[in-house]
Amino acid sequence: MLAILDKRTAVLLFSVVLGAGIARAQDVKVGTQALSTVPSPETPKPGEFYSKELDLHFNYPVEMQVLDAAADMEQGHLNLYGKPGDTDPEHQEAIRCGHALLDADLPEENAPKRLSDFKNLWIDDSEEYKKSRKPEPIYAKIVMLEFDRSCLPKKLKKNENDALGTIALTIVSMPGVNRQPQPLWFDVAGRKIHMNSGVGRPIVNGRLASAPIVIMSMSTEWNHHLLAWMFISNDIEIFNQMTKSTVQLGKGPWGTMFLPDFGLKDSGTPITILPK
Repeated sequence: MLAILDKRTAVLLFSVVLGAGIARAQDVKVGTQALSTVPSPETPKPGEFYSKELDLHFNYPVEMQVLDAAADMEQGHLNLYGKPGDTDPEHQEAIRCGHALLDADLPEENAPKRLSDFKNLWIDDSEEYKKSRKPEPIYAKIVMLEFDRSCLPKKLKKNENDALGTIALTIVSMPGVNRQPQPLWFDVAGRKIHMNSGVGRPIVNGRLASAPIVIMSMSTEWNHHLLAWMFISNDIEIFNQMTKSTVQLGKGPWGTMFLPDFGLKDSGTPITILPK
């Protein structure tokens, strides 16, 4: 059975996920720092990411905006632990090991004019849940990362398949989130993708989030790079739109990241699960 990567990597991933957007949605009362939207030189227009070095195109919803990933990670660390990341050696080491290629969220002005809707994907009849559950504005985020191979545990450096599965598992191993125990494998754009997912109420700065989120991770190897994507939202409709983002590796075919509709029975396009 796969285990998650070390704590420093988890710190980085949680910090990215719990940036300014989710704090805004859940009204987290911690210190904040200004987050700027940054037009990346590798993002020629809204909804398009391109890296010449990776020879990779990634198209995502045009309504989303590109954020300053470094500032978002610092805000996320503050949200998660209640203190700045520059005082945490593990956080600083994590930044060295995981490079954010794309950090995009859905600004409030571009989101549907309604509260988030989780359908029946998360059901909790406990009194604690009923008392603490609060309506939230829609939150959605896509993050694309590259992992430094030198930061992998020794045994994973020798087994790329397990390394990718472990990365996918670590991304969704957030406190308060129930994840599937093992990743699935399927083909996207001619490459084997490791996918994992989780649903639950994350713990933010010691508090149980006011509403559940769904998070999906995908990882693959391309041109000797270990790449990963994260899709996160508190709204099922928006989440399923984000996972229809497309990727092209080199001159290969374009592929949809996740064809089925998550959490909606008999909805979307089925995929063929590959053997490990």
